Amino acid sequence: MDTDSTEGLDLEELVRQELRDAGFTVEPSLMSLDGGLGVWHDPTRGVVVTWGTSAEQRPANHLVKYATIRAAVQLALLTVLSEAGHHVKEDFSGLELIVTS
Repeated sequence: MDTDSTEGLDLEELVRQELRDAGFTVEPSLMSLDGGLGVWHDPTRGVVVTWGTSAEQRPANHLVKYATIRAAVQLALLTVLSEAGHHVKEDFSGLELIVTS
């Protein structure tokens, strides 16, 4: 992605709108809150989409319980964005989705 281009910011707004239209809560900041999505433009990677829960603040043994939910949310996000015609890849072991077009 071009670091000086508004193209990345336009893509970010498009991704935000498509996710809102699909029923997701898109947070206004970089960090996702409980059940919301964090969406931001990273000039070196593309538009980053993350999903977070308050469960992630708990001890690691509780995270296993939420692995299936995380997988379902990631699949839903991939489906929405892919069907909208975007190129999406996973990063950081699936904790982030990167939209490049």
